[in-house]
Amino acid sequence: MSVFAVVLAAGEGKRLKTGRAKVLHEVGGRPLLDHVLAALQPLRPERTVVVVGHLRSQVEEHLAGCGVAFAVQDPPRGTGDAVAKALPLLPETGEVLVLSGDVPLLRAETLAALAEARRSRSAAAALLTAVLPDPGAYGRIVRDPSRDIGAIVEAKDADAQRRAIHEVNAGTYAFDLARLRPALAGLRPDNAQGEHYLTDVIGSLVAQGAGVVGLPLEDVAEMAGVNSRADLAQVHRLLNARVIRRLQEAGVTVLDPATTWVEEPCGIGRDTVLEPGVHLRRGCVLGERCRVGAGSVLEGVSLGNGASVPPLTFRRAE
Repeated sequence: MSVFAVVLAAGEGKRLKTGRAKVLHEVGGRPLLDHVLAALQPLRPERTVVVVGHLRSQVEEHLAGCGVAFAVQDPPRGTGDAVAKALPLLPETGEVLVLSGDVPLLRAETLAALAEARRSRSAAAALLTAVLPDPGAYGRIVRDPSRDIGAIVEAKDADAQRRAIHEVNAGTYAFDLARLRPALAGLRPDNAQGEHYLTDVIGSLVAQGAGVVGLPLEDVAEMAGVNSRADLAQVHRLLNARVIRRLQEAGVTVLDPATTWVEEPCGIGRDTVLEPGVHLRRGCVLGERCRVGAGSVLEGVSLGNGASVPPLTFRRAE
């Protein structure tokens, strides 16, 4: 089955208090949106549609030449409306993945598993879920007696019983396009926000007798989005911890993971030692048995096997 993708990138990000498009704020040396598109790449979607709105020219300029298509949502009327704006750029049939442009920790393997979960059940839709100790403002997952998804209820529209549910919607979906189209056309803004919720599509599909599968995340960090500067810092830490752990598993010694920052892509050979406070910016290539001294910052630098960098060094590739 042909695979397509819709990435929602029209949000204003009011809490960021910024003149920059929300999805272009950086973590790990790359814009949030670039991380999302990189996670999609291994699935080889035939077409990726990025839905833009607020500061759309910034996003369009950033992605110029990347081979994506753009749909415009203006004014913003909710996530369901955003996906509807992308439909004219997609075929009548096939599979479409829908995800947010501000979830940089989402992995390609998770997206592939989501698509497979839908296909294996011939379901109309599949979505990622997570169980959180404090579900907060996330939409609650209501399961039917068979343990499939029965509905998603937004927190602002939920009664006390449903607010007590700890399984939440992680905001990433796989849809059968032929079934998604009529469900989107039937959306109504009958909710506290006065918006067209994409989550209401789930209830509509269930009411029609179509199957909806929920795939719980093994690592709930993958659903982390960015709505504030504090969120940006937290996601940056989580992403860096993932990179550091991968380096350690590959034979690199990181003496103090909490103070060591490595942006991707960087290549580091085994038995290389990174002392506390090291920052490797994008494009660094370090050979085996190197040692980078404490507090050093390297940018796009290549080091041969056995090279040593003194502490407190700043070096940029020429």
